[in-house]
Amino acid sequence: MDVHDTQDNLQKKLPLLHPANHVYPCLYLFSNRRIYLPQYAILKGLKLCLKSSFLVLLCGCVSAAVPVPAPTPIKVSTTLVTRAEQRCPVHAEPRRAAGTIPVREPTNILQMATLQTALDRNGFGVGLIDGREGSKTVLALKDYASSRNLTVSQARKELLADTEPAIANHILTAEELALVGSAPADYLDAATLPAMACESLEEVLAEEFHVSPTFLKRLNPAITNWEALAAGIPFKIPNSRASGWSIPAARLEVDCDHYRVRAFDTNDGIIASFPCSIAKQLHKVPVGDLTIVSFAPNPNYTFDPANFPESPRAQEIGKKLIIPPGLNNPVGVYWLTLSAAGFGMHGTPHPETIGRRESHGCFRLTNWDITTLASMVEEGTPVTVKLSEAVTP
Repeated sequence: MDVHDTQDNLQKKLPLLHPANHVYPCLYLFSNRRIYLPQYAILKGLKLCLKSSFLVLLCGCVSAAVPVPAPTPIKVSTTLVTRAEQRCPVHAEPRRAAGTIPVREPTNILQMATLQTALDRNGFGVGLIDGREGSKTVLALKDYASSRNLTVSQARKELLADTEPAIANHILTAEELALVGSAPADYLDAATLPAMACESLEEVLAEEFHVSPTFLKRLNPAITNWEALAAGIPFKIPNSRASGWSIPAARLEVDCDHYRVRAFDTNDGIIASFPCSIAKQLHKVPVGDLTIVSFAPNPNYTFDPANFPESPRAQEIGKKLIIPPGLNNPVGVYWLTLSAAGFGMHGTPHPETIGRRESHGCFRLTNWDITTLASMVEEGTPVTVKLSEAVTP
């Protein structure tokens, strides 16, 4: 109904609209002119006031003869409750026996970071530890649960109950400071450098401790200028997977539907899994049975304009270039050659992008995950690449 409708229009639109048949009053009862809602509210209020006054006078005549009972006192609880206990009773948790301390589901950023750190430490990568339960964390948790024959809920509680501390203290070293340098985005400029270094201390620490720069700063609110830090300064970091962590893998499986690389033992049990990126165009995914052919730690990268037909800058450069090694090398800090010609598994200078369709065909992992994976396999290790038929390019 249009609040600007006249009486005639309203009667045409709603012939059955009548105060005797409807609980809501009608705008056309007052006049034939347009009535706005504020005006209607005032008129309705006056009408109610007149009715109320009449009822008060009527009730006053009767009240002298009928005794009014004393009001029942309202009992006010002085017991303090938590926000969780204030929820609707339908969703409230049952009371537990006194003295028990349950392992609760993660409800804040620090608890989620604790879960992520425990997963990472056990070889189930979540990408960057950031305190957020994204798809990479969800899939890592499912894989961890599968590896232990647990439900997801049981796995979550087990990880949160880990006695290994989630947050550790670290002293900044001169070696870490020395890793800060330059990494130009332009290939022509990059080819002139001795190394593709991290461009900030936060980036160095993010690579070393598998943590997002934002969460690292959240752990250390007292540090306001990371670029001014000197060796010897203490700060907090996630207690993530050690660089030497490794378990021998009998085979690998690349799940292109969920962007995961899973490692299996000789009994075909899952022992580790890591998020990965796959080809942006699915027809370029090398589906099928492959093997590991060779290893290249700390590789350089050969830039070829022919591989980047979509880039005007690449065509402008027009020649091959050798990009030096480093954490910001286009293929990261490790390259595993696969038996499919031109394909490999490698690191990345952009760990925040892992877990999507973005590459030209190879499988990208974070630098720390590809390093761990390389330590788990050998030449000839089988690699099965799977892509669901339901997924179309």
